[in-house]
Amino acid sequence: MRYLFYLILASVSVFPAFSQHQPITLAFYNCENFFDTKDDPAKKDEEFLPQSPLKWDSTRFMNKLFKIAEVLDSTVSGPGLPALVGLVEIENKEVLDELVSKSQLKKTSYGVLATDSPDERSIDCGLLYDKSVFTLIDFQEINATNPSLGDYKTRNILFATVKATNGDVFYVFVNHWPSRREGQKESEPRRVFAAEQVRNKINELQKKDQKAKIIVMGDFNDHPDDVSVLKTLKASDKPKDKSELYNPYQTLDALKQGTHYYDKEWRVLDQIIVSQGFINARKGYKFDPKNAHILRKDFVLFKNQKTGEEKPNRTFSGEKYHNGYSDHLSVYITLH
Repeated sequence: MRYLFYLILASVSVFPAFSQHQPITLAFYNCENFFDTKDDPAKKDEEFLPQSPLKWDSTRFMNKLFKIAEVLDSTVSGPGLPALVGLVEIENKEVLDELVSKSQLKKTSYGVLATDSPDERSIDCGLLYDKSVFTLIDFQEINATNPSLGDYKTRNILFATVKATNGDVFYVFVNHWPSRREGQKESEPRRVFAAEQVRNKINELQKKDQKAKIIVMGDFNDHPDDVSVLKTLKASDKPKDKSELYNPYQTLDALKQGTHYYDKEWRVLDQIIVSQGFINARKGYKFDPKNAHILRKDFVLFKNQKTGEEKPNRTFSGEKYHNGYSDHLSVYITLH
């Protein structure tokens, strides 16, 4: 009986503490135009309204919502849902509120953050955080538009500080850098400027704490070996000093395991990058480079049955509705 008493006592005291040390998943997804169906006079959202050529009505909106939730439900290495989720190409915070309240994501109590950017297409960046794992400490928006680089406006960078139940503090950047629409070289200075804003903030954080745990996720509209990511952000799969960031997606990009398909080539645009505080951590959450993934499952891919060519299964191509997912694949990492 005494042995049984101590066994019960041990189980009561040990298991709640153990739950704080379960692996967690961090995910990122470019949703491809996750707009609501309401007209916002302050935004250019006319393309995504019921009376528009795209016929963006409540049925199509809910189809999109459930497909985003299905993707996030699949971006985990174990049970449960991702503890942190970065999302871009969202219209506003309201679409994220609906996402977590009307889908299987309601199984998790998520906090919801979103930017309010001057972007020309009226899209923003968002972050979901599991409130049973993280407490929000601070939330800011970082301007990524350089007025000296021509007439354009882009998405603000979402910067959040969250504290985990084990005491770890995470500094999280959610990015959607300027597009390549005008050409890769012509538009590159805009992405370099966005990268500089993130790097400047990281320098501030590392000056206070060299081992700061920093996460930089996003659709960078550049590949891991481009100037903005490799040189300006100082992120690679072979960082040279402690201040440089570790990018496991450089390795995956070299293996042609892309997140985006363009000109018959898969390349990585969507990445989750971490500081070396995660790589060499002696306590708290730690990252092993082998735990970086791209969600490449049949349901998020369109396959040409004649040629065998595969590409992301998107919602629209032009005005043709495919009821798909996105023109990007999601990415996720696991921390132990």
